[in-house]
Order: sequence, then C-alpha cells, then structure tokens
Amino acid sequence: MKNKSNKKIILSLGIFLLFLFGVFRFFFWVDTKYESRLVAENRKTKRFSAEDIGKIRQGDIILRRGYGFFSDLIANKLNDSVFDVTHSGILYLKGKHWWVIHSLSSEVSDYDGVQEQPLHVFLENSMPEKILVVRPKDTNENQGMQIVEQAKYYLQKRVPFDRFGKIDDSSEMYCTELIWQILESDLKFFLLPQADKPRRDLFYSMKATYSKKYFDIIVNKYPSNQKSDFSEIKYTKK
Repeated sequence: MKNKSNKKIILSLGIFLLFLFGVFRFFFWVDTKYESRLVAENRKTKRFSAEDIGKIRQGDIILRRGYGFFSDLIANKLNDSVFDVTHSGILYLKGKHWWVIHSLSSEVSDYDGVQEQPLHVFLENSMPEKILVVRPKDTNENQGMQIVEQAKYYLQKRVPFDRFGKIDDSSEMYCTELIWQILESDLKFFLLPQADKPRRDLFYSMKATYSKKYFDIIVNKYPSNQKSDFSEIKYTKK
C-alpha cells in the first residue's frame, strides 16, 4: 500500500510540474507574440542618426529597453528612476557594418547564449527613445578592440545563456554578466566589489552598466530633459 501511495504522489507531482511548465511556455508564447507586434509597429522608426553612429567606437556597450512583460519586470526592478534599460551588448565592426555581440536565452531567440546580430536588428527590438551607448571609463581604442576580441572568443565558444544567475562562472552567461566577465575577470580593466552582497547587487542590476563610476555615456536617446543621478556603487579602477 505504501508503494502505491508513493507512486501516486510522484505521479501527481509530475503532472503538476508538467502543468506549470506548460503554463510557463504558454505565457512566454503570448508575451513573445505581443513583443513581436510592437517590434513590427515600430520597425520603421529611426533609432540612430548619422551623428550617433559617428560617436560609436568598437568595444562600446549598447543598452536598450525591450518590449514585453519580462522587459517590463527588468526595467522596473533593476534600474534607477531615470533609465530603464533591460538588455546589453558589445558593439563591433564587421566589414563596414556595425554588429552586436550579446547573450539571449532560446526562449526569446532562435539561438541560445552568446550570439551576434546586426546593429539594425538589435535596435528593432528596442523602444526607439530608450537606448544608451556607454564606454568603459578611461579606455582607448586599443582597449576597445581587446573587449571585442574577448567577446568574439565567447561567441566562438558558443557559451550558453545563464538562466540561474551563477555569477563568476563563464561556462554560462547572461547579457550583463558577459560584460563584467570581460571587463573585470578577463581584461582587468575594473576591480569590482568582492564582498558577496555588493558584488551580487552589482551583477543582479542594470544600474552599474550606465554608472558614471564605470562608464561614460556616448549616445543617449532618452528624452533630453532626463538626467541620470547614476548608481552609487563603489569601485576601484585598476
């Protein structure tokens, strides 16, 4: 009797978990459809001017505010009161055209993990008035190219997307984790907080990616009356 009871519990649990998974996948499907509609509606809206493009340098970081429920969640929970970006990538030139290396999950992309995308496609998935390009503070063009080469290294390795937020583990990486991995661990451009809580606070937010302590803002497509007070996360430049 006990074995039968255990089997029923296991079966019921399995059915419940399958149900939750189905609900989760259905919600993602609905959200993706909604996002796709908004992308299509805004596809012809110009994001960058020639002047904006002229300011960009290889190795700069592009930040965008995406569409959909999950972007709304990130925008509201992981930013300051001015900027509400939800995704990041690294800019580089392929031939004469700008591309972006970034990390996305297969739930929202045709490919899982670190991938490359033409800049114009990356921008199509952004709200037109909510885009930033930032540059790691005190870096030159040569250091910008080092950032690009390191990003290409992870692209070639086909590093999968980090769904569980395991920081300091380059075997899987989400979008901002890729940036901190390159700038701190690989190239030693920054010395980030090492204590557990401040380090997690930095890695699990978007605020540090536009903090004046880490970056200079090169292109700001937010309304001109908005000025950031920036993140107050402390760091040491190395």
